[in-house]
Amino acid sequence: MKPIDRPLYLKRIEPMINTEFIKIITGVRRSGKSYLLLMIKDKLLSMGVDEDQIIYINFENPEFFDLLSYKDLYKYLKDKVVANKKVYFLFDEIQEVSEWQKLINGLRIAFDSDIYVTGSNAITSLWRDGHLLNWSIC
Repeated sequence: MKPIDRPLYLKRIEPMINTEFIKIITGVRRSGKSYLLLMIKDKLLSMGVDEDQIIYINFENPEFFDLLSYKDLYKYLKDKVVANKKVYFLFDEIQEVSEWQKLINGLRIAFDSDIYVTGSNAITSLWRDGHLLNWSIC
């Protein structure tokens, strides 16, 4: 099945690119959250962001199953971040990572970053930071 292009959703997110807000995209399964995250990646590339500045991880992909601990994920990310460049973190299904809230807040502090995450509707009830943009695609 071909994904449905969502230009209106992307247009709503564009003003938030390169802001300090954590962009959390929630919605029911199979609603297009992952595809929207890939659209954001494409938008960043079209804006001139280098591929090595974008770290995209889908936590439902078995390739990343060994990164489901926030400590293991942080070790992995530290090695991927390019020094002296802004990094764009795109995390799909972040709720799979233990203590993901602690990690996301830490990434904001540790790196010059722009952070986008997708997950189930339940993830927003776990977030306690004042810099939250909660936007559901459903």
